[in-house]
Order: sequence, then structure tokens, then C-alpha cells
Amino acid sequence: MENKQGKLININKDLYTIMNSNSVFLCTARGKIRNEKLLVGDNVIFNESNKTIEEILPRKNSLIRPLVSNIDKLFIITSTHIPKFSSYLIDKFLVIAFSNNIIPYIILTKEDLINKKEKQEIKKFIKYYKKIGIKVYSNKKINKIKKEIKNNLVALTGQTGAGKSTLLNKIDKNLNLETNEVSMHLKRGKHTTRMVTLHKLNNGLIADTPGFSSIELNISKEEVKKYFIEFQSKCKYKTCNHINEDGCDVIKRVKNKEILEERYENYKKIYEEMKNER
Repeated sequence: MENKQGKLININKDLYTIMNSNSVFLCTARGKIRNEKLLVGDNVIFNESNKTIEEILPRKNSLIRPLVSNIDKLFIITSTHIPKFSSYLIDKFLVIAFSNNIIPYIILTKEDLINKKEKQEIKKFIKYYKKIGIKVYSNKKINKIKKEIKNNLVALTGQTGAGKSTLLNKIDKNLNLETNEVSMHLKRGKHTTRMVTLHKLNNGLIADTPGFSSIELNISKEEVKKYFIEFQSKCKYKTCNHINEDGCDVIKRVKNKEILEERYENYKKIYEEMKNER
């Protein structure tokens, strides 16, 4: 039989599940292909009779966490309760999305578990994210979320216990993914998803991915400012990093409350992290 093209939807040790139209094939990979490091989301050429992957097609992007390639949209699953709401983590995820040409969405979970004062504090951030053009949904808006999946490959990311698997079960009850309670002692979730798998949903594909509590950015400190989309500036110097430079337009706009101060502080924190890593 001739070679076919398919999408890699699951990796379990040396076994690779490939989807071609509505058919699924369990394949192995030739040695040279294994050495190239296959990722869930890869478009591959495989031999149907030998059940072997012959070639990895060029990727448009790939993420380290979650370990997925060819992503169109990133759903940043954000708990408002436990784990605690963190604009810093959201801003880091946004940098990851924008630096990989992925459209980000913020999806809020556990809103029924917080009080009025906490809701007001979070609302300030949500209002600002919407102002700079990022869509924000409650995890109760299932129909709107489903529309975003159609004809796209979507990855879910967020802290352990934020509610990624719970959201997928709400979108499609047939998935029946394992969920777990949050550890009250550690104030964070327990891992339930152990490997990346693509699920077919609403004519699209969605990745349920393991949660985590730390993220790595694969960019330089000078690049961080490019991915804070509202920082396009008229600074005195083109090389301005918006930290403490003379004539910085971004600092001026923070003082004028055009840029949310907390988001600017997150930028400085990420910048310092990248500076120390290098």
C-alpha cells in the first residue's frame, strides 16, 4: 500500500497513534524518525501496510509545555480559587502563545467558589485583557468554547488542578477523563493527565495535557517586550526595554493608567527571569 498522511494524536512509549480521516492506526517509527523526536500534533507520512512512520512534515510551531505541535489556539485554563488566580502565570502563557503565533484564550474556572471581593479583583484583570484584544470565557460558556475548537487544533494549558480535564468532560461527556480533587494542604492540584492526547471534538482537535506549576520561555530578555502586545511604543530609544530608561513611553503609559500596572510588573518579573537565565 502507498504512503499516507496523518496526524499524530498520541504517543505511548514507542507506539504512535495516527489519525487519517476517520481511521486510526497504531504505528512504530523508523530509527531515524525516532531520533528526530516526534510530538503529538505532528503531521506525518506513514506506511499503512508496514504501520511505520516514514517522515515528519514541517511544523508551524511547537511547545515544550505542553509538548504539542502545529497548534492554532491555546486555551489558558485559569482557576480563580485553588490554585489561586495568577495574572503572572497568565502573562507568561500569553508570551508563549504570541511568540509561537498561536491565538490565546483565557478560560476561567471555579468562579462559584470565590467571594464578591475576589471577583471584583479578578474582574479588573479580565476587563484589561479584553481591552487589549484577548478573549476571555467562563468555563460555563460551553457553546462558545466549542465554536472556538471547530476546524482548529487547540491545546489546553494551565496549572495542575485548574480544571482542564473537567472542562473537556463538560464539552464532551463521552470523553470521561479522570479528574481529581485539589490538595488543600498544598493549595494546588494533583496530576490526573499523564500524557498528551488529541481528542476529536466539534470538527477540531483538542489536547488534554498534563498540568504543571512552572513554565519555561525559550526567548531572550530583549524579545519579551514584543509579546506584550500593548507595549508597541514611541520610546526615545529603539532599544528601550521599558525598565528604567529615560524617555520610555511604556512607563509613561503605566503612570497614566493606560497600561495595567500589575501587568507591567509581571513584564519586569519575566524580563528579570530571562536576564538571569541567560
